[in-house]
Amino acid sequence: MPALQSHPATRGKARSASDFWVVSVKGRQSDPRFRRSAFNDLVGRVMSSPGVALFDAVEVGVPTYLVDVIAGATGLAASSVMDMIGVSATTFRRKDGAGDPLPDVAGHRVMGFLRIAATLRRLLEESGDPAQLRDFDLDAWLAQWMREELPELGGKTPAEMLRNHEGLRAVEQVLGRMRGGLPA
Repeated sequence: MPALQSHPATRGKARSASDFWVVSVKGRQSDPRFRRSAFNDLVGRVMSSPGVALFDAVEVGVPTYLVDVIAGATGLAASSVMDMIGVSATTFRRKDGAGDPLPDVAGHRVMGFLRIAATLRRLLEESGDPAQLRDFDLDAWLAQWMREELPELGGKTPAEMLRNHEGLRAVEQVLGRMRGGLPA
């Protein structure tokens, strides 16, 4: 797997579509905190970027190393992340080995996952309770919640709903109704 790229000027907002996926964190890639920090940096970037920047970032291609970033941050196995974004292990290995980005559909699903994480972070920040924000493990909760069958989604999981834009919209609507507080 290629090393995660680092660029000191990219913390927060990305300067261009090609910079969007470049993560800037201190530490080593093998350190679990590195992946969590990279994930949090990307979620922050999604929160602070206009829709056109998110569109452009997906258009330039989503790097394969984001599978490991998401897995490391959420505690999911890389194979579970690949299942969630709809990329087979064979396709992943081929793309990763060639240094190519994820297939378009998988890239859109990665962005959808990041948008869901950004919405959840925003909900926590709007809760007005700094202790809740400090003590809440958003990444672990997100990983669990993405695999729960929800009645609001017709018994489907939020991860299943990432398959298309309408599913993502339905998940975002569920999150909108959660504004009163996150379930434990």
